[in-house]
Amino acid sequence: MKISLFVVILAVVSAVAVPSATGQSKPSQEGIIVNVNKQDVATPPVRAGANPDHSQLQSHYYRYNVSVQLNCDIYVGRYESESDDLPDTLSPNNHVPIRITKHVMFLDFPGDPVKMQIVRHKVSHADACGQGALAQQ
Repeated sequence: MKISLFVVILAVVSAVAVPSATGQSKPSQEGIIVNVNKQDVATPPVRAGANPDHSQLQSHYYRYNVSVQLNCDIYVGRYESESDDLPDTLSPNNHVPIRITKHVMFLDFPGDPVKMQIVRHKVSHADACGQGALAQQ
């Protein structure tokens, strides 16, 4: 009885793991970083009017919203770091290898891929994207 239950659980886990593994096998495409916004985040936040001498200790980290254009789509991914020093590869106008899954953006740098949660997605109607859409109509 225990062996057949184990076999059923193993079969279910294998069936669930296969589709998620195939999502990772998508090839990278070339995108370009169009914008990077930085925020200094302190947790927990200090209440307005509170005495700073009696407040809790805070930790600081940096949140970067990295906008990457892939064809006519612009994806904004969130990159968080304890360091104020953003890697040079995440600078505006850099061409980057990008792979998109449902809610995650991967920048496939050799040896050091960067995984970012997608916080926003929009279709660009500017420049070549807008002209290409008009030409197709």
